[in-house]
Amino acid sequence: MAIISFWSDDKKACGQTLAMAAIATQMSVEHNMKSLIIDAVYNDDTLERCFWNLKQNNKNFANTLNTGKIDIVSGAEGLISAIASNKATPEVISSYTKIVFKGLDVLPGLKTKILEDHEKSLMLYKDLLIAANKYYDLIFIDLSKSLNRETTKVLLENSSVIMYTFSPNLKKIDHFIQFKATSPLYKKGNILPLYTMSDEGSKYNLKNTTKYIGERKLICTVPYNTLLLESACEAGVAKFFLQLRLSGSIQDNNINFLNAVSDCGKSIIYKLQELQYKV
Repeated sequence: MAIISFWSDDKKACGQTLAMAAIATQMSVEHNMKSLIIDAVYNDDTLERCFWNLKQNNKNFANTLNTGKIDIVSGAEGLISAIASNKATPEVISSYTKIVFKGLDVLPGLKTKILEDHEKSLMLYKDLLIAANKYYDLIFIDLSKSLNRETTKVLLENSSVIMYTFSPNLKKIDHFIQFKATSPLYKKGNILPLYTMSDEGSKYNLKNTTKYIGERKLICTVPYNTLLLESACEAGVAKFFLQLRLSGSIQDNNINFLNAVSDCGKSIIYKLQELQYKV
């Protein structure tokens, strides 16, 4: 098993969650790997909305609950209970996740609105990762930004590869350069820069930014794509990638987008092999 965490120590939004959803979906489709996406972000349902209509899900949940056919302890909260009871087998984990398609599961985020409770529950995810090791080839984790939370530090320490996310903004780019130069975390050698929402028409395009930050090869990017953004609003990210893969007449901008996301997956695999992870 390999753990790929998406993270930044810059608290500002940078398209991190959508970039992770895109890369994880494309890797699952292209490389036929059994993958789990874990939402570890506090009070944010962006990831879940990429794949499901939550209003419809909530309606169905309420109807089922009224008939007495469902246990209210479900999803991440239910899995936390299983972990605390030493019952987090691979089969138990799969029963608490939601299936996107065969080979790709999602563990939605904890529903608590209390940060202290979220932190306490998330600390148990270390044990979750140990159990999931027996069931999944790749685990993708969407982490809260900054290093102020102890759980973020712990999960980063247990990550095989860290995708450091930042977007086309000179302040954010300079912040990454400073992080690269001064952070002990970067010196571990398992960080890949991930440039999100990039636009080839901008002076902050991928080639210019790669050169500016001092990288010898083009860094990973999930470019700006209108159809992806629309799909994320309509619970259609998985459908979007499957259609792109099956389409025989993709527009040039979508071909370039798909190739860029595919290259991100290949870069992750190369990094894992470099770090001697079996993938």
